[in-house]
Amino acid sequence: MERTTRKRYTRAEVPPELAELTNTDLLEQVLNMPGEAGDTYSRFRVPLSLGNQALLLLQGVNEPVNTFNRWRDDFNRQVQKGAKAAYIRRPIFRKETDESGNEEQKLIGFKLVKCMFRVSDTEGDPLPEVEMPEWSESLAEKNLGYTEVPFEGLNGSVQGYSTGTEYAINPTAKYPFKTKLHEWSHIAAGHTQPGAHADYVKHRGEREFEAESSAYILMHRLGAVALFNAAESRNYVQTWMKNQKPSPEAAGRVLRVAEKIERAGMPEGEKEDE
Repeated sequence: MERTTRKRYTRAEVPPELAELTNTDLLEQVLNMPGEAGDTYSRFRVPLSLGNQALLLLQGVNEPVNTFNRWRDDFNRQVQKGAKAAYIRRPIFRKETDESGNEEQKLIGFKLVKCMFRVSDTEGDPLPEVEMPEWSESLAEKNLGYTEVPFEGLNGSVQGYSTGTEYAINPTAKYPFKTKLHEWSHIAAGHTQPGAHADYVKHRGEREFEAESSAYILMHRLGAVALFNAAESRNYVQTWMKNQKPSPEAAGRVLRVAEKIERAGMPEGEKEDE
């Protein structure tokens, strides 16, 4: 079996349509992406963020992927000669020293790397049967460190609320599970932390967009679409945003929050890394 020689790719070779993508573009793709796409891409132990899954879909990739080395070392499969890899975004870190003199890795950006090969690009040993991990609501709540408290209030239109790491769901909430994910998203995005209230009030439309969009993504990825009305959720987002496009920063938070909550409910050892 002939082995493929790897090549280093420079940024100049990245197609402009990929190089110019923003978090807002990737979020739009994620919102329209099949919920089972994550299972497809990550079937053979490859860690992929939501943004990278969207990036693969934009390149026409719709099958399991992995790196050259992992196909070879973990599955005894070789990438066929002439196969073209797909791009993903890899994080770039820089060492910095904090006020206490401790070194820490700080994320400073991302770079596009051409390194993911489709399973159809490989040949070798038969692939193993794969059982995808099931998501656990109770495990997610435990790992996130969030606590449900009794709902207090007489306004029946309020579906839920959150403060700090505590949240409450109205017993008469129309879609209680979606509302829970919405409140978890507020907490995970930092909207409920001490000192964040003024920012929330000032940017309430965008913050509600963030929480509802994260919940919308999770409902689809967890196979819970029957437990809410997707059209109502989209209308909620559009009403708050008033037909404005979210900022790349807000779009990035939506993706990170949805990933954080999804991974929190995975069995230990099955969580994906950025």
